[in-house]
Amino acid sequence: MMMAMMMAAALSGGDAQAARPDLPLLAGAAAAPDCGNQAVLAGAWCVSAPLSAMEGVAQAYVAELTGKGWLVADGGANRAVLLRRKDGGGCETVQMLIVRDTSEPTTADSVAWLGVATVPGDVCAPEAGQ
Repeated sequence: MMMAMMMAAALSGGDAQAARPDLPLLAGAAAAPDCGNQAVLAGAWCVSAPLSAMEGVAQAYVAELTGKGWLVADGGANRAVLLRRKDGGGCETVQMLIVRDTSEPTTADSVAWLGVATVPGDVCAPEAGQ
């Protein structure tokens, strides 16, 4: 539930286009512009893949982002938070979240979605008064 709230917060920060990082379609992933109609991913940039392949797809997207200067700041079984320092101070942040349709039985061929969204605000901003 906490991950869903974090992704919802990431996606509620204004212009929906701003929530979509510029990422290519990588091997093993299929474009999923509707994010499988998964509410927690509304407004995110999404791809889909079979559940059995999703770990490799997610790792490929983490590698794509780290190759562009992003640093992995946090993560878990189905999410990753990455940040990149801005010139002149501060950071931009993205969150990746993997979801699947829990109303359906889970098999290796079940479809899973990977959503990526920018997180509004600046986690590296100096504290007030500094």
